[in-house]
Amino acid sequence: MKKSSFFSSVAGRLRGAFRLLCASAALAAVACTAQARGIAELGTEYPVALSVQIDPATITNEDLNEIRASGFEFVRFGARPPLKSVNPASVDYSGLIKRVKNARLQAIVTLFGGREIWGQSPAEAGEGQREKLFAKFALEFMSAHAADVAVWELWNEPDHKTFLNPSLFSSFETATAEFCRSIAQMKTPPKIVMGFGFAKLPFSPGQVPSQLENAFVSAAKADCLTDISIHPYRSIPETAIADYGKLRAKLDQQQLGKVGIVASEWGYASYLPVRDRNTQASLILREYLTNVAAGIRLLNLYAWQDRGTSVISREDNFGLKSKGGEKKEAFSSLTEFLKIARNSKKLSYQSNAGLNKLVLSRGNSLLHVVWTQSAEQNVLVPADKGKKCTRVDFFPQVRHGSCGSPVDGGFAAKATDYPVLFSISE
Repeated sequence: MKKSSFFSSVAGRLRGAFRLLCASAALAAVACTAQARGIAELGTEYPVALSVQIDPATITNEDLNEIRASGFEFVRFGARPPLKSVNPASVDYSGLIKRVKNARLQAIVTLFGGREIWGQSPAEAGEGQREKLFAKFALEFMSAHAADVAVWELWNEPDHKTFLNPSLFSSFETATAEFCRSIAQMKTPPKIVMGFGFAKLPFSPGQVPSQLENAFVSAAKADCLTDISIHPYRSIPETAIADYGKLRAKLDQQQLGKVGIVASEWGYASYLPVRDRNTQASLILREYLTNVAAGIRLLNLYAWQDRGTSVISREDNFGLKSKGGEKKEAFSSLTEFLKIARNSKKLSYQSNAGLNKLVLSRGNSLLHVVWTQSAEQNVLVPADKGKKCTRVDFFPQVRHGSCGSPVDGGFAAKATDYPVLFSISE
């Protein structure tokens, strides 16, 4: 046999063996394709995985343990380049990431800087070096913590002038490309890298500058960014469902069908005279229910603890707990709902004339959650004859009680803008 024929025969047998191996991959759990990546691969015990924003400089081990015990699976915090202009107070990120892991939480780390591109000033970086220096920082940080960080996020609200000077949008595109070239050097790419924490809805006319949108599309098509992250702050939580749909359609038009959507920051502050703590609690629970209804995989709440003590300051009062550590009504209602909703899945969602009906399945039970966006409405929770029903009110305090006497076809109730849950079982 000629050498060429011999090698051709061997190559053919190897190709055949490889095809056979891949054909049996489902049974043998052999990976014959690239590693699955993106938010769709995220594991969670809840209908929507829940995270909460923490202050990396002040968070305690007691806080982290309480966050996990309350039903949260993730915490989010930012990491900045080690420059005096953007990171004057030294933060032990390595220690923090270990403490997060020890508390059985997973970390969402946002890589960002300050008002100048990637937080670097001319005094600290030569002209044209900002982008490369940030890429170097990102690569080194991600490589050092690859095993302990579940989700990475690039930037935070670049479409807000507080975080990025608008004159630097073109530099932002260059910086994103440098970042992608850097992480392409990693032997095992991160499973989830999302961007850019948009403050407004991207790919919607007049909302986000085109340079930022273009930077995202290029990075996503290069398989650098796996998901898009947005901050859907709004007065009526349920309106986010339509916006998620619009964003999904725009991503599909850009041939980014595999790109997932993450709500990486969203919360409500209790501050006078705008919103009391009961209203904050209602809106935060409705926010979570909205994300369940929309099929969003991950939601990060802003924030774990109030930043200050001024009762009229919006920025001081986003926390689930007060500055002094007191649990707010939002903490109680949300964490009680998470206890009930653990290991449940969305079954259906309906919205009509401001009345919202979300149904979750959990084992042999159906969990019906009903609420309105404003006025009170009558509602019938369907249940076959002989079914048991437990009603859970979350406001003004948590109460488990009777659903009342059954009527033809189910249990009658009044829905308000404070969600109520009905557990129907055998």
